[in-house]
Amino acid sequence: MTTLVKTFALAGLLLTSSVSLFASEGKAPKSSEKELNKSNVENVVDAYINGTVKGETTYLNQLFDNSFTQRTQSNPTQEPIGKSAYIKHLKNLDGITYQCEVDYQMLEKSDNYSLAKVTLDFENFTRTDYVTMIQGKNGWSVKEVNSVFKNK
Repeated sequence: MTTLVKTFALAGLLLTSSVSLFASEGKAPKSSEKELNKSNVENVVDAYINGTVKGETTYLNQLFDNSFTQRTQSNPTQEPIGKSAYIKHLKNLDGITYQCEVDYQMLEKSDNYSLAKVTLDFENFTRTDYVTMIQGKNGWSVKEVNSVFKNK
């Protein structure tokens, strides 16, 4: 009788673990595992705006090319900022939304190169980011950002 009870207990345990295993395979990935749809350049521009202006840091690692640099026109002698430093800066702003109007336009668009002008209109100044994007084997990514600031 004890053997029969142990057999049913083991069978129940195996059934439960099997059902749990198969049920977890169909679950959606966690937010940190989401993939950025980089098949179209407009998605990358939107992700750039969301990451830099709206504090959404989900796709930052996928968004920027490994050779990414950011430069500021107001300080031409400053060394360019690389990918890891820029992402670290943006992650420090996680959840913070800038109080500004945002607009963008595509200045150049081809099969493997695009240039967008992203304008952030603040109360006292305007920041314009010229965002250079390239298409590689994994889709579009941001290669370079040049920022220009103008007082009103």
